[in-house]
Amino acid sequence: MHELPLVFFTVFGQLSAGMVWLGGGFYLVNRDPNRSIIIQKINITALVFMTIGMAIASFHLGKPLRALNVIFGIGRSPMSNEIFTFGVLFGVTFAWVLINYYVLHPNTNKLKIIKKICLQLKQIPHLDQILATLLIIISLFFVWTIVLTYMLPTVKTWNTYYTAIQMYTAMLALGGVAIALLGLPRLGYMACMTGSLFIILLKIPYAHLMTTIAPELTHQQYSWMITECILLIVSLILMTINIWQKRNATMIYSLAFIGIFIGEISGRIAFYNLWTIPM
Repeated sequence: MHELPLVFFTVFGQLSAGMVWLGGGFYLVNRDPNRSIIIQKINITALVFMTIGMAIASFHLGKPLRALNVIFGIGRSPMSNEIFTFGVLFGVTFAWVLINYYVLHPNTNKLKIIKKICLQLKQIPHLDQILATLLIIISLFFVWTIVLTYMLPTVKTWNTYYTAIQMYTAMLALGGVAIALLGLPRLGYMACMTGSLFIILLKIPYAHLMTTIAPELTHQQYSWMITECILLIVSLILMTINIWQKRNATMIYSLAFIGIFIGEISGRIAFYNLWTIPM
């Protein structure tokens, strides 16, 4: 499948965007003095996922170095806008991680010049709140650039409001289960439950609409769609048991994360396989 790098890029992108979006929102509304430690863990993990996503996406261009060509398409090409926004999201997240690193480790002597700059920046009033707000806005906008990349008038199976719904619900489901695993179980569970239920409940009307556009092609995707729904349901059951029993077992959340991640990969494969241009 030629689009497989894009499958992983969009899923990793929505996973990362969901993590920093939920983490930023948590930081703004929560007054727990230890919240910076949790947010640092979430943001570092999000950076790892972003790096993996960008590395995989570069292979879609045939030669990874061609990824630099997206700079020349900013403002004109939806895909260039998507990748550029993703880079901005990475940059702001990295800046917050770096600043917080020196705040959380004031005695470190690593990279003294950068440490000095970060501690000076920390003197800006409400800097953390500003960065959290920026991440909330940029993450939402990044997912919207993904939507604009695929809602093409010439591709009838993609040019529907279900494309936007899929992208944002995946962001909620993936980001939710990730932050539940990293220390925010209740917020993560609520976000994951909301996103996953929307994905599951809208799958039948979505499949019905796709059938009216490309019946044979849609029937070929049923196995991917069913796999996605089953994995999401199993993962939600695991998370619900964990929350209900107040265990917060890392292993359970890890299994749920794997299930939802593979489920969304399956759903995205079905989405890309529905590419068609009616004659």
